[in-house]
Amino acid sequence: MSNINVIETLAHTLNDSELSDAIQILVKARNARQKSQLLEMKSSLLPGDTVEFYHSQKGKYIRGTVKKTKTKKALIVEEGANPMQRHLTWDVPMGMLKKC
Repeated sequence: MSNINVIETLAHTLNDSELSDAIQILVKARNARQKSQLLEMKSSLLPGDTVEFYHSQKGKYIRGTVKKTKTKKALIVEEGANPMQRHLTWDVPMGMLKKC
């Protein structure tokens, strides 16, 4: 039985109070993982690194180069962009980036 099946079974068997506690546990675990991933990505990203991120409105991954890293986000210049065109520079949260 997979972990997802276990969670689905628990969702049907727990009472409201237990289900609320279980959800809080999962949310805390996810937030801790995101924080860890953010710190790992922030410490490893340097200007000039190639990264990609998913753009939900375009429905595709966008690849680009790190221009600058900030506290929680990075400026990414899309591949094939003219450096003078600002509309091809994306301000992307660190958690959405994957190194290529």
